[in-house]
Amino acid sequence: MRQEIVNLIRLQELDLKILELDRQKEELPEALRAAEADLSQKKRRFEEVSQKLEEVSLKRRAEEDELEEELQRLRKTQTRLMQIRGTREYQALLREIEEIKKANKQREETLLKLMEEQEKLQQEEEALRKEIEEAERRVAEERARYESLCKELEADKKRYLEERERLVEEIPQSLLRRYEFIRERKGGLAIVAVENGTCSGCHMHIPPQLFNELQRDDKYYECPLCRRLIYYKRIYFPEPEEEAEGAPAEE
Repeated sequence: MRQEIVNLIRLQELDLKILELDRQKEELPEALRAAEADLSQKKRRFEEVSQKLEEVSLKRRAEEDELEEELQRLRKTQTRLMQIRGTREYQALLREIEEIKKANKQREETLLKLMEEQEKLQQEEEALRKEIEEAERRVAEERARYESLCKELEADKKRYLEERERLVEEIPQSLLRRYEFIRERKGGLAIVAVENGTCSGCHMHIPPQLFNELQRDDKYYECPLCRRLIYYKRIYFPEPEEEAEGAPAEE
């Protein structure tokens, strides 16, 4: 029976290692997650800047077209002014010319601001384009590192599964079924050690009588609280002093 418990303990170790490998594979490494988040943020900002740049460019073209139309209007008005003889009409055209010039000056100021804004946005867009290229390179590097890690994890898992397959052949089917039943319902932990009267599965004290029986190691025991299989740790994992005491004396 003791060898069967030894096999169950080793089987539990293998199953926990396999679970941990699966967890590591499912969880993206922090470096890759941070690199992808940084790239996503930069791409969002690039889209915002590009959209704003397009809006400013359209507004600038519209202002330029309007300014050109008003300049043509101004030239035509000035030409008419030279042909006018009447004082009232002459004064009216002068006022119109002044209004056009005043409006054009405001348009020119607006255009200047739009040109400055456009230039800043173009510079930011170009800087972001370079940052995105660098961020994509970092993501590619981190993803390659992660994929390499996954290959290592898969190799380890394959090795553990092969050992597990050999091990289950040495465990009675009824005991194996009992182990699997408990493992599925207890978060992957089916057999645990008892140390100082405490179950390491639920961290509760087992009854003293059960603890005394467990030390006889003559049958399979379950924790009455968490229903996991239990064994007395000092039997299967003796302290170094205990091993020394049990060793034959030198002649």
